[in-house]
Amino acid sequence: MREVAAQQIGPESGVPQQTAPWLAFSIHHGAHVHLHAAVDRKAAEDRKSGLSLAVEASLSGSLAVLVGPSGAGKTSLLRSIAGLMRPRHGYVTVGDKTVWDSGRHIWLRPAERGCGLVMQRSSLFPAMTARENIAFGLHALSREEREQRVREMAALFRLEPLLSRRPSQLSGGEQQRVAVARTLAPHPRVLLLDEPFAGLNPDLKDAVLTDLESWLAETRTPVLHVTHDVAEAWRLGTRPDAEVLRIEDGRIVSQGTAAVVLAAERAQLLSSLE
Repeated sequence: MREVAAQQIGPESGVPQQTAPWLAFSIHHGAHVHLHAAVDRKAAEDRKSGLSLAVEASLSGSLAVLVGPSGAGKTSLLRSIAGLMRPRHGYVTVGDKTVWDSGRHIWLRPAERGCGLVMQRSSLFPAMTARENIAFGLHALSREEREQRVREMAALFRLEPLLSRRPSQLSGGEQQRVAVARTLAPHPRVLLLDEPFAGLNPDLKDAVLTDLESWLAETRTPVLHVTHDVAEAWRLGTRPDAEVLRIEDGRIVSQGTAAVVLAAERAQLLSSLE
């Protein structure tokens, strides 16, 4: 697996290479690698749950787009990187920091990893207002700095009129925008997006994505963006310094530029327009 991955991310892929990847991982759930008895028990649990994942990659471009059908393992991969799932074998490094390594018995809690994760469901605190939700992870800042950061996030996601409302008073799309604002407010080292804007109407989605991309570029925050939509993967993956990864059946089967990874879908689309 390691040799295949190394070939996929080499210079022939067309993706600019950097010496220090912002994210690197080798994550295994399921029955693909047999180690000691404790690992085999974990493998049995994975088989029982139907989870099978064996992925390995190193990301250097500022934007990585992971595309694949439902059930391919996209969400499990993000949860494993963020520390919400414990794989049975492998490692995760965020920048120059190893946050998990099964061989060296390293395991950092999610809060210690510096990963901002936004899922498809907002998971807001129901008893808190939108303002309080956004400020939740900012305890290390002074009161004035917290208020400034909340205002910054509210402006970015067009939430100013909604800050005093609780989640039950917000639409699904509004809840999701608050969830993204809450994740970005502490300025995470990396951002993991699991199709968080799927519930927004197309115009608002485009506007929010444009503002988000500007903020990420300004703060130099790298992103792993998950989608099942090939058109969205193409739109994002053709941006400068972006790369695309395709995942199928719990495996990353290709990695490189959008033109290479999505060549078949692009050819099919062009053929349908003739």
